[in-house]
Amino acid sequence: MRQALNYCIDRDGLVTLLNGTAEPSAGWLKASDPNFGTPENHYRFDPARGKKLLAEAGFTPEKPLGFKAMISTSGSGQMLPLPMNEFIQQNLKEACGVDVEFDVVEWQILLNAARATPDSPNLKGAMALNISSPSSDVGVMARYFSSANFSPNGFNFEQWKDDAFDNVLTALSEANDPALISSSLRKAHERLVDNPPWLYIVHDLNPRAMSPKVKGFVSPQSWFIDLTLVSMQ
Repeated sequence: MRQALNYCIDRDGLVTLLNGTAEPSAGWLKASDPNFGTPENHYRFDPARGKKLLAEAGFTPEKPLGFKAMISTSGSGQMLPLPMNEFIQQNLKEACGVDVEFDVVEWQILLNAARATPDSPNLKGAMALNISSPSSDVGVMARYFSSANFSPNGFNFEQWKDDAFDNVLTALSEANDPALISSSLRKAHERLVDNPPWLYIVHDLNPRAMSPKVKGFVSPQSWFIDLTLVSMQ
């Protein structure tokens, strides 16, 4: 079902809404990342394929898929969550007939919900959360997707389990050869694409404005900024 929804999302349209401050996401990593791998699925706006996969899962125009998602009005790393989620809500309805209802909460409530079990009353029936990742290193990958981190013990809120992915994580924890680490990361990411625990929407390009006097600033591909080389001239 998550594969189907990943084909129903008009990412290019959303990037246009965001005035080019993001790029479409076809996985947890950017497609240009050397560790993206070669997954079987390449997510793009393909409503016909999305509806076909939904039908195979038992969802049709007569029996449409519907679910509630918990989102917040603002919060770290989410760009513009309300207009973005409203775009996705309308997009899923028009493209694939999927009904999405929102429970709009404060940011900290959303963070707390990420550690809730699926049957927790704190979720108020929500089956999905709006979430953003602080970085893309393997530690954060394990944080969100390892089966050892099922909520409430960790942040695998959806309680997603993929044996091949877990096996690769185990190999990574013991590896010290750079070539083995890279090949393992590619295999892990291929599983995140072909058996997706998330809907991949966009990657934030982190637009920043600063004085021309600021020198040496390098925009990171994470939330963490290195200021050791920054100076004022």
